[in-house]
Amino acid sequence: MIVAINGNRHQDGHFDDISHLVDFYLRRDDRVVMTDRFLDYLEDRIGGHFAIGIDRARITAPPRADLAIAIGGDGAFLKTAAWVGDTGTPVAGINTGHLGFLAAFSFDRKEEIEAHLLSGDYAIGRRSLLQVETPAGTFYALNELAITRGENASMVTVDTCINSHHSLTYKGDGLIIATPTGSTAYNLSVGGPILDPSVASWVMSPIAAHSLAVRPLVINDSSVVEAIVELRSPTFRFTVDGKSLALPSGSRLRVSRAPFPLNVVTLPGHTFTDTLRTKLGLGC
Repeated sequence: MIVAINGNRHQDGHFDDISHLVDFYLRRDDRVVMTDRFLDYLEDRIGGHFAIGIDRARITAPPRADLAIAIGGDGAFLKTAAWVGDTGTPVAGINTGHLGFLAAFSFDRKEEIEAHLLSGDYAIGRRSLLQVETPAGTFYALNELAITRGENASMVTVDTCINSHHSLTYKGDGLIIATPTGSTAYNLSVGGPILDPSVASWVMSPIAAHSLAVRPLVINDSSVVEAIVELRSPTFRFTVDGKSLALPSGSRLRVSRAPFPLNVVTLPGHTFTDTLRTKLGLGC
């Protein structure tokens, strides 16, 4: 078995836990592959002996693994999902961050890691991704894409077409297009609805809309959304799963469902509403 591991460089208090996790797989004669930056960080904190038996990998090259483990918060999970890409490798999250909404496991609950993750007794859920074609290239998003004015003071105008039919024009600070997975992230903070991951849909949520008549819109994820973004400033900010770049005013974006899903490791019998209750405190 090949296990690929990535994480953030904020693991104070968890170095022993990570060592025990890696030792388990190495003692079982599994191959452990770790992103070079994460391995360098752990080697510096734990000692040179830690890296013995671990293969290095570049975050820019998808791992060919049976399981990928993301150690950190939701940001680490999103980066690991991008690392896995279209390989189909299941991704398991171990939360060492603040919320860790996407992570099924935590070092605070070691019994679940031992009983399910290490034994292979887990479920796998398929999560859809966005494919976003832009003048700067094609990007994939597990959570969302966001169009914002960035540091500019001018209002953003996003003219959208859904399946080649003119839809809504959004004027304000920007627009979010989120997957069900991302509906509990940025989308939720601007008043968008929570979508169950099993629902084949996206939500388009305006950010500080100029008109009170403009509200979040849920659409089928088989749709193709084309958007032209204009503002008085020369550029706007385009963000996909937390990674940002500046695109020129007048850019056209094309959003469709990615041709591959992400396989996410979950606890057996655990439901989406369980996650809403334990992570967000909904319904408590």
